Amino acid sequence: MRQWPERVSSELAGSRFPMIPAGSASPHNAGLSYSSAMTDKLRPFTLTPVLSPRPWGGRRLEQYGKELPEDALIGESWEVADLADDVVPYLDDPRSRVSSGPLSGSSLSDLIATNRSELLGPISPTSEGRFPLLVKLLDAREHLSVQVHPHQQYVAEHPAARLKTESWYVVEAEPQAAMFYGFKSGLDRKDVVPVIGTPEIVPTLHTIHPDPGSFYNVPAGLVHSLGAGLMVAEIQTPSDTTYRLYDWAVEYGREPRPLHAEQGAASILLNPAFAYSLPAAQGRGVRELISNRHYWIREHRTNTTITLAKRPGPRVMMVIRGWLAIDDLELRQGGTAIIPAAALDSTVTAQRPSTILEVGLQS
Repeated sequence: MRQWPERVSSELAGSRFPMIPAGSASPHNAGLSYSSAMTDKLRPFTLTPVLSPRPWGGRRLEQYGKELPEDALIGESWEVADLADDVVPYLDDPRSRVSSGPLSGSSLSDLIATNRSELLGPISPTSEGRFPLLVKLLDAREHLSVQVHPHQQYVAEHPAARLKTESWYVVEAEPQAAMFYGFKSGLDRKDVVPVIGTPEIVPTLHTIHPDPGSFYNVPAGLVHSLGAGLMVAEIQTPSDTTYRLYDWAVEYGREPRPLHAEQGAASILLNPAFAYSLPAAQGRGVRELISNRHYWIREHRTNTTITLAKRPGPRVMMVIRGWLAIDDLELRQGGTAIIPAAALDSTVTAQRPSTILEVGLQS
């Protein structure tokens, strides 16, 4: 597998989402009024995550502070989410909402409608007036489907599809837990397209046994599958367009789900640009994991004050290990908060040896 330097070029694969020009009004929630938000500076805040049941999910998210419904297998905790209802029909509300304070219950698009400059600074929302990032914790009790997300050319030719590029930070990995990451070298389309939808696709996949703290970029067009025993933090563009190529239904006795052989075959890239990994880092330090056209991610391994990157726009702060204080806001393992663009002067401190992800948006 290719190993790239810690500083990664900002010209990674994928196109920008259509954006609202600066100063334009959001088409959503125009009638909302939050007097406290308009008179007080927008401060760092937490969100109530969206918990998504999945046939491959488990219960480990309870160890990361999530209140799971009884007897449910939860595969995903959407820490930062602001999608429209029709994008994710299997969820009642695909929006994480402010968890406390005068803005409690507000979605991020609500805040964009009322406090856009304070929240985003120079960053543009999506064309629908929504927050241009989706951040999740994934708990894989079983293998996820072998899947692919549509690349730029496919999206240009199929308006219903949305570009989806994502990045994985490995939080936990059980012994011998596997990740399927692209195809083995030396294969071409005639080797892989005929086996879509069959178990024969599995031997064509490049298998990795990742360590906690390792990082994997998953650009659009890369065939991939998160394996059983892994937990990852997933940072991605705000889309849920996924084409399943194989779903392990027989192996796990799961209810078969629809496959997308035609769309998937058209979306596959055998050698997508910027499919790369970084090994786990040792000791204290800060490193940049990625900087693409949509977002950037820095990893902080520290037990003291964190200096935020001198870049515009809001920050998503995610506690992988340890304990983080942002002014008077405290986060434990699994906690996520947003620091608005207007509050980048906040004091951010790791209270004990901690691993923190700092995620920002490109302007």
